[in-house]
Amino acid sequence: MRSTTSDSSSRRSPNSSPETAQKILSAAVAEFARDGFTKTTVRGIAAAAEVSPGLVIHHFGSKDGLRSACDDHVFDRIADSKAKNAGYATMAMQRMFDDPEMATAVDYLVKSLLDPSDHGQRYFDHYVNLVESYITEGFAGYTFRQSEDSHGQAATIAVMALAPSLLEHRLHSVLGTEDTAGTMARLAPHLLDLYLHGALESVPDNSDLGDEEP
Repeated sequence: MRSTTSDSSSRRSPNSSPETAQKILSAAVAEFARDGFTKTTVRGIAAAAEVSPGLVIHHFGSKDGLRSACDDHVFDRIADSKAKNAGYATMAMQRMFDDPEMATAVDYLVKSLLDPSDHGQRYFDHYVNLVESYITEGFAGYTFRQSEDSHGQAATIAVMALAPSLLEHRLHSVLGTEDTAGTMARLAPHLLDLYLHGALESVPDNSDLGDEEP
């Protein structure tokens, strides 16, 4: 007797496969990154993925459901790339952004962070929580100085980490760089030095900053 499972698998449409869902997800990330979340349509995503609009809905339920899946996908992709390249120190960010897929992910990240919807807030909240986990648990062999306000500390580091992406075009003008990889190669040594040593060489004698906890 033939297996019911085998029968079911053999009759399954290739359009219902995880590979199709991934194809739609990749197309959606690229479309959202290029055109933003309001202008991008399910029909446009379907055309980019070379599937029907109905198939997009079949896999993700709605445009909003697809956006949530894209958020999670891009967030995990960036976090994984940071962990993978952390050992390269000042070259880590340049190596990350040499990857064309990562450049698209960062474009998506910027669009999401500038989006006033709940999705944009969710994305930033997720990022701050990830940084807080690095502070408390360490990251790729690095350990952080601990603050009594770890959430505030995490929010501060998150702002520093995200600022180059949000200000990318301004930085191109200021630094004379042409792309994200070039900008991050220029900034990375200074960011690492700031993380390791701080920014102040000394403080005025009448200042009490030296007595404050980090």
